Amino acid sequence: MARRLVAAGLGALVALTTACTGSSDGSAGTTSPRVSTSTASPSTSPRTARPSKALARSLGRVIGDHPEADIAVAWAPVGTEGGVQVVGDAQPLVAWSTIKVPLSLAVVRAGHGEQMGPDIDRALTASDNEAAARLWADLGSGHRAAKAVEVQLQRGRDRRTGVPPTVTVAGYSPFGQSTWRLSDQTRFTAALPCLAGSTSITEAMGRVADGQRWGLGGIDGARFKGGWGPTSRGYVVRQLGIVPGTKGDTAVTLQVRAGNHQEGTVIADALVDALRQHRRQLPTGHCV
Repeated sequence: MARRLVAAGLGALVALTTACTGSSDGSAGTTSPRVSTSTASPSTSPRTARPSKALARSLGRVIGDHPEADIAVAWAPVGTEGGVQVVGDAQPLVAWSTIKVPLSLAVVRAGHGEQMGPDIDRALTASDNEAAARLWADLGSGHRAAKAVEVQLQRGRDRRTGVPPTVTVAGYSPFGQSTWRLSDQTRFTAALPCLAGSTSITEAMGRVADGQRWGLGGIDGARFKGGWGPTSRGYVVRQLGIVPGTKGDTAVTLQVRAGNHQEGTVIADALVDALRQHRRQLPTGHCV
């Protein structure tokens, strides 16, 4: 059973959006960002909050510097059942290797964490696709594996994301093609450290290989997992992670759809630089 979740600095869903041209390549327009606020469901009743003006401006400058890309970053205090703050154009995008986090957790919860430990480690620290495929097979593949991963997402308060049971794009894993909305991913990441069985997962996320330490990898003590790959509308780069603070931790996620991997990681670095400058303004929380 998950430990009870608590958090400091609950926020409502906050979006700083850029206009999108709606063109087939998904490039963003050049209009100035604007801030809009919507409240979470009445059952959570969080306080309404906005990102600080300084943080919003810094992130808005990064977004404005790359009008050709679709960019979004989101965060929530660890342990919260409240809202998620989202800045940018958070279009639904495929998960790529970020889905290896709930996949690994599903294997641990199935009681195979020790047996499959080396593959869990490789999947999370080096994003090893063959290791991840063995984790999927360990869950039974197909519908059994997809359901097992979905159960972990639901434990992390993501009740919307579905995992394909079979290959949908030739040459790529079924689970990596899951559409994982940024707000759902943020809720899951905020709950992750509080879920039974997650300790070995988050520990491995703190040992990511050097070549994959872009974006959130630039923050000391961050535990994170990246994902990347081509789509018909551009190259997607995304990350989920847990960023330490002085009074707790913050779940942070980001996604970029740009021309190629290098462009995506450069933008991810810029987003995290902006967050780092205003890190004390991020809401923090913890598990009890």
